[in-house]
Amino acid sequence: MSRPRPPVPGFFQHLMLLWGLRLHLGLNQGPGKSRLLAVAAFLGSSAPGVLLGLSFFKLMRLPLIVHSNVWPYFILNLLCFVTAATWVTWPLLSAGVDDHSELSRYAAFPISPFRLLMGSTVASLFEPRALVFYAPLTGAAVGYASRHRLASPWLAVVLYVLFALFCAAWSRVGLYTVINVLRAKHSARIMGGGMVAFLVAASFIPPIDTSWLTSVGEAGVGALDMSLIINAAVALSQVPPGFFGDGLGQLAHGRVGIAMLEAFGLLFFTGLGMTVAYRLLMRFHRQAGGRSGGDRGDGRDSDPFATTGSRFDTLLRREVLDLWRNPRARLLAAVPFILAILLKLLSGRDLFVYLLGGSADAWVMGGLSIYGAVVIASTFSQNTFAYDGHGFAVFLAAPMSLADVLRAKNRVQGVAALVMAVLVGAFYRVYFGAGTLVDFLCAMAAVAAVVPMLLAAGNFLSLYFPVKFHASLKRRDRVPLTASMLGILAASVGCMPFGHALRAAGMDGPGWQSVAFIAGCAVLNLGVYLATRPLAMRLLDQRREIVLRAVTRE
Repeated sequence: MSRPRPPVPGFFQHLMLLWGLRLHLGLNQGPGKSRLLAVAAFLGSSAPGVLLGLSFFKLMRLPLIVHSNVWPYFILNLLCFVTAATWVTWPLLSAGVDDHSELSRYAAFPISPFRLLMGSTVASLFEPRALVFYAPLTGAAVGYASRHRLASPWLAVVLYVLFALFCAAWSRVGLYTVINVLRAKHSARIMGGGMVAFLVAASFIPPIDTSWLTSVGEAGVGALDMSLIINAAVALSQVPPGFFGDGLGQLAHGRVGIAMLEAFGLLFFTGLGMTVAYRLLMRFHRQAGGRSGGDRGDGRDSDPFATTGSRFDTLLRREVLDLWRNPRARLLAAVPFILAILLKLLSGRDLFVYLLGGSADAWVMGGLSIYGAVVIASTFSQNTFAYDGHGFAVFLAAPMSLADVLRAKNRVQGVAALVMAVLVGAFYRVYFGAGTLVDFLCAMAAVAAVVPMLLAAGNFLSLYFPVKFHASLKRRDRVPLTASMLGILAASVGCMPFGHALRAAGMDGPGWQSVAFIAGCAVLNLGVYLATRPLAMRLLDQRREIVLRAVTRE
């Protein structure tokens, strides 16, 4: 007599299993791993969300806001738009090509691809970054509800849930669009052409008028033309992300029917986003099966190692080629330039000039340059062997020292970060037509200070938190949250000299003494890197088998 088949798990069972597995991976459970440290890292990375939520909660309870007929709706609708835009563009800003692996990882499980996509999307709402993303809007919505009687509070909760699902769905559309572009045969040309087209299109859009900043500074908020705020609030309420903010306003006025229609609107656009995301994901997995990722060129290319003069030169050239062909690196290289274009399009520099005075260009140029360097250096140095895969076994079998491999990787990643920073700084100077030589040197010295700290931290993180990277992008193990937080800490320490020097310079702008101070700290950080590298090399020999198992596992 045959035994009855066990029932197929329901959606919520699948969701709980997926959450449990993500928590297991995120906390990096295993021998020798500190659960307490991992949990502390999770809570620490989510802590900014609490502060942001409380800040906007208090903002919405200020008498000036509560008694206004315009400001509450403008703030809510603006936060809705900013929250949704952040969700959707995050895959681009973070080169997030590692959040889509469930479909291939669980292909043999008794779950349909669409249900798995739904579960993965819902699970993404409870990651640390998500908690930070929608914390400001959550605080503002609760603060608004605490000062205005809502006709149907349950409908407000439904609107909030639908808004969160809307953001999660369209963030998947952004993610799967990015990974499809990265997997395209000519991904570098597509991204380069797209950036040029974006630059050309942005040049035809008139800049935003920021003259109101001066009037506000002289006469306060009352000097603002309220028709501008009213028109902006109305415009933001008419796009799908604004349905939540406008729905709260309708409930405050007792118009339950209109709020219900906006809930259906959010539901419709969420379903549309999930449909588009599913089609993009299936298209990606169909294409990712046959090739190993990136445009590798054709067979007519000559041997790139034919002219190397030594074994170390060969290692250097190999790392340069791997970085050049890596689709994630291509995306990371494009982001700072896109941010600069958006900054000019939105007249963001004028706002920084108003807030920071003569230090504005140093802050903005330095911030973009540091961002460009950090995303390149940290992404690859903090998991430096992940991209070798089975090639790491070749290093172990070859007649060479692993110390040379680590040294070559450090040199290529460090130089790539510095080159990236120089290109971003030069682009800022030409594109904005602003910034002095001192501003540029401050930015470059800041990069020179942060890169050694990233490399020093990355060497140890690569040994204690190695994960596998699949060149096809079809699947990638997540970097543990503990490693991510330690990497952020290293980047913060490296950026401290830059921040301290510009704060000391104040509104007058940095001088040559600022450049000298940051450069001195850069030399000190370089000394820290050189002092810690021998220890990392010794540990690499001791942990070679652990690293090999981590980067070759399937």
